Amino acid sequence: MVVMKMKFNGFLAVALAASVMSFYSCKPKVAGLDTGDFKEVKIPCTEQGYSDAMSFRASGSGTSTNMATSKDKALLSAKTRLAGLIESTIKAVTEQYTNEIDVGDKQEFEQSFEQMVRDVTKRTLVEVAITCEKSGTNSKNQWVTYLALEVSKDAIYNGVNNGIKKDQKLQLKYDQMKFKEKFDEEMEKMERQD
Repeated sequence: MVVMKMKFNGFLAVALAASVMSFYSCKPKVAGLDTGDFKEVKIPCTEQGYSDAMSFRASGSGTSTNMATSKDKALLSAKTRLAGLIESTIKAVTEQYTNEIDVGDKQEFEQSFEQMVRDVTKRTLVEVAITCEKSGTNSKNQWVTYLALEVSKDAIYNGVNNGIKKDQKLQLKYDQMKFKEKFDEEMEKMERQD
């Protein structure tokens, strides 16, 4: 009786393993991921939302029962992403810049610089160019808007330069050529990432 139970349990284990293996082997796999239910969706305007060495770019979307509100939401989403990208890039540039030059109180310089960059970014985001905009309705009868924005690296760089010229403390510690070199290096990295 014990031998019969062991054979039956062994048979059940083998049958269960075989059924599980056949279930998983029927679905297509990509790099170890189950792709049976995956359907790629091409999102409008995302291709125009990739930054490169010459421009900062971002895309966004918005949904609403009102078309104008969906556009406002998409614009806000894209501007938020663009501002984050600009600020993180300038932060990286500032850190590299302050590591290479003697600025005395490094932390105070970085904080002042970052505050000035936030102000420049806010002013610059008013002048962004919309490079792509698509609107339509979804299955819930809501408006959906996709858009992409762009601002040139020169607009940001010039804004930073003008901001520094207005701040005597920052101007004393600022080497324009060194900063531009670091800024261009960061922009080149963005192009290689996309």
